[in-house]
Amino acid sequence: MSDSANAGPSPEEQASKTDDPPPGTVEGPGGDEGSVPPAETEEEHPETEPPPSNEQSTEPHVDKAGPSVGTSDTQSDLQQDSSPQQGGAADQEQGGATTPEQGGATPGKGTPPTTEQSQTTPTTEQATPPPPQHVFRDNWSQLSRDKLVDKVKGVIYGQAIGDALGLATEFMNKTEAAHYYGKEGPSHYSQIIHDFHRSRWVQGDWTDDTDQLLLILQMIVERGGTVDSCAFAKKMDNWRKRGFKELGDYGGMGIGMTVSNTLSHHSFLTDPHQAAHEVWEKSGRYLAANGAIMRTAILGVLEFNRLERVMENTREICLTTHADPRCLASCVAVTTAIALMLQGKYNPHQPKELEQLVTDALTFGQEKLIHKDQKKEFEKHVRAKKLKDLDLENAHTMGYTFKAAGAGFFGLRTASDFLPTLRKVIAEAGDADSNGAVCGALMGCKFGYSGLPEGLLAFQHRAWLDTQVDNFLTTIGLKDLKEQ
Repeated sequence: MSDSANAGPSPEEQASKTDDPPPGTVEGPGGDEGSVPPAETEEEHPETEPPPSNEQSTEPHVDKAGPSVGTSDTQSDLQQDSSPQQGGAADQEQGGATTPEQGGATPGKGTPPTTEQSQTTPTTEQATPPPPQHVFRDNWSQLSRDKLVDKVKGVIYGQAIGDALGLATEFMNKTEAAHYYGKEGPSHYSQIIHDFHRSRWVQGDWTDDTDQLLLILQMIVERGGTVDSCAFAKKMDNWRKRGFKELGDYGGMGIGMTVSNTLSHHSFLTDPHQAAHEVWEKSGRYLAANGAIMRTAILGVLEFNRLERVMENTREICLTTHADPRCLASCVAVTTAIALMLQGKYNPHQPKELEQLVTDALTFGQEKLIHKDQKKEFEKHVRAKKLKDLDLENAHTMGYTFKAAGAGFFGLRTASDFLPTLRKVIAEAGDADSNGAVCGALMGCKFGYSGLPEGLLAFQHRAWLDTQVDNFLTTIGLKDLKEQ
C-alpha cells in the first residue's frame, strides 16, 4: 500500500468539487488508465492521502479526526526504491509515492537469495505461548466454540488469501488488469504475472499487509493476550530490519512513506503515538493512508465479547503509525464488524441482520470522526452499491483508507461466496493487495475458514502460518495446549 495515493481533497477542494471525484484525490497527473500509481506506499499498496483537514489537529493519544486524507505508503516507497525486496506489501498509507515498496535494496522473503532456499520449510521452533489470560466463556458468543474457531481462522487466512491474490493487480489500472487476467480477475496464484514488482514475491506468498497483521498476532501471544503500542512498535522496528528471519527474510518489504517516516522518528520506540502524531502534523494533517486498516482485522478477534475493549485495542495499534482520525474510523469499523459477527449477535447471511451489523460498525467508526462531511464520505464508501463507485484504480487516491474500508464492506455486504467477490475487488486494481486483505478478512469471518477456497490456502509458508494461528487460538482461550 502506498501513502502518497492516500491524500484526499482539501476542504477548499471539497467545497468546489463535484460529487464524483473521490475524497482522497490529490493534485497530480490524472488517474487515467495506464497512469502510474501514487508514489508513496506503505505496504506495497499505494495509500491515498486526503488533503489537509479544516479541523484542528488531533491530540496525541486522543481519538480525534483530522480532515485530511492519506496517500498510500507503498506507492511512495515504490518511487524511492526500485530494487527488489522481500515479500510483504508495504503499509499502504497516505502521503506516499507510487513506488513499489520500502526497505531499500534489502531483499525480503519475497525475493530469497535462491529458489531452493525460498522453498525450504522453516525449521525454527517457537516457544510454547504463555497460558491464556482470557479463559473462554460460553456466554461470550451465541456461536459454538467450533464455529467461533472457524470464523477466527477465516479472518486470518481470508486476509492472507486476499493479500496474496491481490498482489496480482496491485498498482495496475482496470484495463491492465483485464489484459492480464480477464475482466473477472485472477483466480489462482499461478496466474500472477512476473513483472518487476510482482517478481519480488514467490508464488503463494502474502505481502506486508499480512506480515503486519502477524506482528500484531505475535505481540498478543507474547504478552499473553494484551495489546501495547510500544511492544508493537518494537516488533515493527525489528521486522523492518530483519523481516521474519525464520522464513528467510532479510528485512521488511513494502513499507510506505507514512510508516517509514514514523518508524524513523526519534521517539517511535518510546512513544509511538506521539511519533505518528508529529509525522501527521508535519504533513499538514494530509495523510490518511490504508497502512493501518490493512493489518488490524485481528483486533476484532481479541476480546470480541467487549466492544469497548475492541475499540481501545484498535486505537492503540492504529495510532502507532497512523494518527489521522479517518484511519482510526476505518479500522474501528472493520474490527467491530468482526467482533459483532463473532458474538453471533447478527447472522451475516440474513440481509436485514447484515444491514444492522454494517450500520452498527459504521456508527462505531463515525464516532471517531468530528467533521460531518467526513462522516458522510465514510458512509458513502462503506455503503457503496457498486465497486466502480469506489474508483479503486485511481492512481492518486488508491491508498486512501476509506477505499480499503469500502472494498472490505462491499465484500461483506454483497458476497454469497468468497472467491467470486474477492476476484471482483481485485479486478478493480489499484491498491489491490490491501483492498483484498481487508475484504478477505471480513468475508473470511462471514464464511469461516471452511468457506475459503482450498486451492488458495496453499501458501508459501503454510506450516509456519498454522503454528502462529494455533498459538493465537491458545492465547485467547479457544484452543487448549493439549490440542496442539
